[in-house]
Amino acid sequence: MTIELLGDRALRFALPAGADRRALLDDLRSLPGVRDVVLTEARGAVVLSAPQERAAIETAIAARLVSTRAGSHRASAEHRIEVIYDGEDLAALAETLHVGVDDVVAMHAGRDYDVAMLGFLPGFAYLRGLDPRLVVPRRSSPRPRVPEGSLAIAAGYTGIYPFASPGGWLLLGRALDHAAFDERGATLALGDRVRFVPVPARASRPRTPPAAPAPPTGAYLEVGRALGPAILVDGGRPGHMHEGVPAGGALVAGALARANASLGNDDGACGVEIFGSLEVVARGGGVAIADDERGARLLAEGEAAVLGTEGRARARYLAVAGGFDVPLFLGGRGTLPVAKVGGFEGRPLKRGDRLAPRLEAPARIEALSPARPLERAIRVRIGPDDVPAPVVDALLATTFTIAPASDRTGVRLVGPTLPSAEFPSDRPSGPMVHGVIELTPSGPIVLGPDHPTTGGYPIIAVVCHDSLDAFFGQPVGSPVTFVRHG
Repeated sequence: MTIELLGDRALRFALPAGADRRALLDDLRSLPGVRDVVLTEARGAVVLSAPQERAAIETAIAARLVSTRAGSHRASAEHRIEVIYDGEDLAALAETLHVGVDDVVAMHAGRDYDVAMLGFLPGFAYLRGLDPRLVVPRRSSPRPRVPEGSLAIAAGYTGIYPFASPGGWLLLGRALDHAAFDERGATLALGDRVRFVPVPARASRPRTPPAAPAPPTGAYLEVGRALGPAILVDGGRPGHMHEGVPAGGALVAGALARANASLGNDDGACGVEIFGSLEVVARGGGVAIADDERGARLLAEGEAAVLGTEGRARARYLAVAGGFDVPLFLGGRGTLPVAKVGGFEGRPLKRGDRLAPRLEAPARIEALSPARPLERAIRVRIGPDDVPAPVVDALLATTFTIAPASDRTGVRLVGPTLPSAEFPSDRPSGPMVHGVIELTPSGPIVLGPDHPTTGGYPIIAVVCHDSLDAFFGQPVGSPVTFVRHG
């Protein structure tokens, strides 16, 4: 039984045959020092909140991997989901199988499925139990946008796209009135059973919009001109990676913490993360603000402030006393853009939005602590996947550039093509964590705070925890190199 490092803040392990994954998930989540858990069909990972206790946590994981072979005592839920079978790929699939469309529908709807794992997107459940005739590969070219609620199949699974996103699965139809989340978390959990019920065509009920902040009752900030996305972020929402929900948090956590410290806030109090520039105006009275470059100051009624990256940083951070007052979602106040939840109505800020501080006045005012200089040499821990040595050597010898096509999900690196490495095309999905460097056909990608919690690309290395800010703080176009650590 092997338990290996996945970076310096996570452990990865293979799941033994016959392991009760529902019981194992519950056990691992209850361990002291464990921040998050991800289980796929073949592997698991835990993210550590107390890395100094790694040895004790390894011992506890090993014991649980041996002991969780009996049936789980936690009852699994049963779900019946209505489906309109009118997907774009349905007719072509029927033709490939030399059957009628109704036969494909009967093959798919006539079975019970169980949730094998969650990942790819928040709340995306991989359902196993497909008719063997429907085990088909992914599309050779993924669609740039798959509509929310699409029912699809690929690689031996079926699943419902909980949100609109790119995707390469074959589309069979539309799930009606299926919400990926409620106030407790994902509606489909590991081990739950699902049955699809064909129904005649009709419109889905509109999705309930995210909770909006309460109207301000005192002084607040009004958003003026916004050039580039600006979203609310905080210390993250750990504890939900097993539901496909990344922990999130600020892209450059230290910069948010510095702005918050100037007003006496906790490091992870809810602030604004700005890509580009953002104008805010004080309304209803004076508002104490702080940012990661200038520190704290008071905006008088009607006074405006403009914060921008100006090519010096990847993002800027704005804080107010106590953090911004927006509703909690799964324990966090930050925006999760891919799911359009959290933060301010689940979306980037726009002109006219009103942002109220949680406190009328700062707990204290402190001088802005000095920013750490951005290091171009980023420390990484190689592995854990068995990538050939020439590929690793090339990664460490190459100077890459931060590509414009980068966001909170992942940062693309531009540079010379790395030596080719052969990996199975049907490589199973495994756990992913913040800072993983994936080897993709288009080049390396470094996963950000809103990363998919599972993925199938090989992991060549993981950025060390104390280098995350240095890497993700680099402006687009910056050169970076990687240095082996450990």
